Amino acid sequence: MAHFVQDEQKDGARFAWNIFPTSRLDQERMSVPVSCLYTPLYQVEGMKVNYPPIPCKCCGAVLNPYCRVDFISKMWTCPFCLQPNQFPHEYSDISSDNLPAEIMPNFTTMEYVLDAKTKNSPIFLFVLDTCMQTEELTELKSTLIQSLVYLPEDSAIGLITFGKHVHVHELGFEECPKAYVLRGDKKMEAKKVQSLLGVDQRAYNESKTNPGARFLQRREDCEYQVNSILEDLCKDSWPHKNDQRPARCSGAALNVAVSLLEATSRGHNGRILLFSGGPPTVGPGMVVSQEKKDTIRSHADILKGKVPHYHDALKYYAELGERAAAAGHVIDIFAGAMDQTGVAEMRGATVKTGGFVVLDDAFEGDVFKGSFKHMFVTDGSEEQNLAMSFSGQIEVKCSPEVKVCGAIGAAYPLEKKQSKCVAEREVGLGGTSSWAIGGCDPGYTISFYFDVVNQDSKNLKDQCYLQFVTTYKNSSGQTIQRVTTISKLFADIKTKDGFESLKMGFDQEAAAVLMARHAVYKIQSEYEFTMDILRWLDRRLIMLVKMFAEYQKGNPESFRLSDEFMYYPGFMFHLRRSNFLKVFNSTPDETVFYRCFLLRENVTNSLVMIQPTLMAYSLEEGACQPVYLDVSSISPNRILLLDDFFHVVVFYGATVHEWLTQEIWKQPDYAYLEEFFQGPQEDSKNLLESRMPTPIFVSCAQNGSQSRFLMSKLNPSITQNTVGQYGGGAAPPVFTDDVSLKVFLEHLKKLAVAE
Repeated sequence: MAHFVQDEQKDGARFAWNIFPTSRLDQERMSVPVSCLYTPLYQVEGMKVNYPPIPCKCCGAVLNPYCRVDFISKMWTCPFCLQPNQFPHEYSDISSDNLPAEIMPNFTTMEYVLDAKTKNSPIFLFVLDTCMQTEELTELKSTLIQSLVYLPEDSAIGLITFGKHVHVHELGFEECPKAYVLRGDKKMEAKKVQSLLGVDQRAYNESKTNPGARFLQRREDCEYQVNSILEDLCKDSWPHKNDQRPARCSGAALNVAVSLLEATSRGHNGRILLFSGGPPTVGPGMVVSQEKKDTIRSHADILKGKVPHYHDALKYYAELGERAAAAGHVIDIFAGAMDQTGVAEMRGATVKTGGFVVLDDAFEGDVFKGSFKHMFVTDGSEEQNLAMSFSGQIEVKCSPEVKVCGAIGAAYPLEKKQSKCVAEREVGLGGTSSWAIGGCDPGYTISFYFDVVNQDSKNLKDQCYLQFVTTYKNSSGQTIQRVTTISKLFADIKTKDGFESLKMGFDQEAAAVLMARHAVYKIQSEYEFTMDILRWLDRRLIMLVKMFAEYQKGNPESFRLSDEFMYYPGFMFHLRRSNFLKVFNSTPDETVFYRCFLLRENVTNSLVMIQPTLMAYSLEEGACQPVYLDVSSISPNRILLLDDFFHVVVFYGATVHEWLTQEIWKQPDYAYLEEFFQGPQEDSKNLLESRMPTPIFVSCAQNGSQSRFLMSKLNPSITQNTVGQYGGGAAPPVFTDDVSLKVFLEHLKKLAVAE
């Protein structure tokens, strides 16, 4: 799989099949769709130039290394539509010895800076919930005050607070704190909100200056004012009974924030950061009523339709997300509460704008603080720009042999009429070849699904071409267009050489992630029950191994999978047990949180979510080494480090935990044990500091209550129904009714070889 990683480092793309089948029928027989994961901002060794790209006058595809060039007539032929094009006069000096960067073979990915002189720092509009406990609010205020130093000095800041009503603070008024108060229990149109705030079109026509500047001030000009307001901010004083929830108008506050930026900063980089301490209980977008006797919805309630507010809230926040994305703004949600906060309904606001969702039990937790700080990391350039982008759009262009079925990820489809690249079949967000991806970070990844539209393999060309054109604004306001052009060969599965070529081109890691995304999208949009998705995954897996495994019909013992497919069944086994598909013991908010990150992370991170990594530290075996994600890996003399992306677990075996509690390394004879204990702590610290969102850190001992975080992820090869028992150095059993990986594979073999 190393060569697949090298391809990703070159272009930021990984395909499930790196050799394409020759017909649609062959594609269906292969079970795993022809698809890819593309990271638009992947750090590749490409070329950045300060001039616009050269498009084909017929299909719009950009000049790339696969074009045929006639240096004598100064013409180039587009590989997508075979249309000849004339080079502009700036290219009059090109020759075989003097090539422009975009047609050099090594530069299949190019970046074009379309407006190099532009310099605009983003706007950050903070939307704070004041209905939380005083201690929580104090901790949140302290974090926000400390975070202001991470923002660029010339970035603009705005502040909105809300309880039962919405308070829009006028930061430009220095004499005393001043705020506009709007009702939170009433749905208002954007124009009405803008009129009440004095930022509508009429105010712009009558004023010589920008009316919105009162609410959005440069950080260096308003830092003292913001600090003063935050320090004086108190818990919402609107009374409520003991058997009622606080009146919280999160939906109305978000609407005011979107409306304000729409009027004052349309097309300008901006982020709306919502900090919520509970579910919306009044106004538009409410999730649950104020009465505590009305419990907040669960997965069972959603399946049974006992959710009076769910669908209306879902539609409301999705519309807010589309409005914000159309204006070039991003919505992030930070939720800090022991109970649910309505993130399941609000997901449309973040998914459609490319924003983040972060859940924590409290705003004083390490998950919130670490994730919030990580948002403002820089890109490592000399200018120290923030590593975030805005107003992203991505378009896919295909040669006639292939068409795009759709995309799955944090995006929403744009209308692209009369595009010849769109397939009849839709997968995910289909019916178009262009998508809005809003704000994206360097790790943001979107998946695309394709159809081989050829019906007859005899008339097919040897290769096809795909081009990804991504346009976005970086944090300094410059518009950049990244163009990645990829060529893929065809192989006829009916021939021996073609069959072997397809096998060699299978990337089982990328395929597992793409199937996981497809399954999550299906369960959210098409299926009501998890069992339907599990059956769909099982059928696809059986079809795949039936096609590519070596076996004798009716003889499971003869079943063999080649190295290219060896790990794929294991990935599917762990996907079936993951929180993405099984919602037992998870709230709707938690499930949406997990799924949101699966739909935006790259192959490496997504694979860690599906099949966590497990590292072992022991004195007998030497340094840290990977071990099987299996209960048999537990040993009294080992320390295990589990990473499932959302949690980092340090697990101490029974004997090692005794050494730890006795602090035995402080004795001169056992001083060497100090380094042994520091190893997993340092490795876990590196994971916590490098990841967004910051994982939950769990330190536990064998047989302790917290050990459930590890045990729930391990393959239950030893259960209460098997022979393995405690003692004698054997691993402890897992008390579960789930089948083990061994049993799963045995059933797979029987079904695959069945006649």
